[in-house]
Amino acid sequence: MMTPANGLLGMSRRVARAVPYRPFRLALERPVVTFTFDDFPLSAAEHAAPLLEAADARGTFYFADGLAGGSENGQPIASRDVVADLAARGHDIGGHTRAHINVQRSTTKDLIADVTANTSAIATLTGQAPTSFAYPFGVVSIRSKAVLAARYAGLRGIMAGINRGWIDLAHLRAQELYDVSSSLGSMYALLDDLERDGGWLIFYTHDVRTDPSGIGCSPDYFGAVLEMVVSRGIAVQTMAQTLERM
Repeated sequence: MMTPANGLLGMSRRVARAVPYRPFRLALERPVVTFTFDDFPLSAAEHAAPLLEAADARGTFYFADGLAGGSENGQPIASRDVVADLAARGHDIGGHTRAHINVQRSTTKDLIADVTANTSAIATLTGQAPTSFAYPFGVVSIRSKAVLAARYAGLRGIMAGINRGWIDLAHLRAQELYDVSSSLGSMYALLDDLERDGGWLIFYTHDVRTDPSGIGCSPDYFGAVLEMVVSRGIAVQTMAQTLERM
């Protein structure tokens, strides 16, 4: 049953997605692809990171310190030592909320305290604070977006599409990379679009294992998409690398 409160929350999400808080004119000389991993499950570090490294590329792993070494959605989450090791190997560790909270349903005070603690944990583990943030569950609202927009160089949502032309650095578009909702054919067409009209394509997924969850992908599928990108000569960069270029 739709309640007035739920209706207001839904409206806040829609407005926050539609209204750019940090408009920016993207002008990259060449198209770019970024692979990102939310939460992030241990399997992403074990299976996706080596595939990226074999292609002389790196990914962005969004880390919630409160989940470290535990589990989320039935998935073992990477421990702090795994995070430190990935960073030492050149991967980018991005910001999330520490407790994996829904930013729309937390108070401003709690939200600021949570992301501040997570940023501090990442800085301790990697030697630097995260430059990008991924909204947990892809949820964004008018208030939370205003609170977070200036704290990172770029913030990523889950609204599908390629970032090109006028973009919103406070809500970057991203394409899910899930076995259950995409195919190599759809990825081929998406990369055709990227090559033809340029821009920045950000992929996101969670676990990367042979029996992926509904929000993950298999190593074979991930490797095939990565190979498709590399074979076209499209640059693969982390969130931090592309934001620094911009």
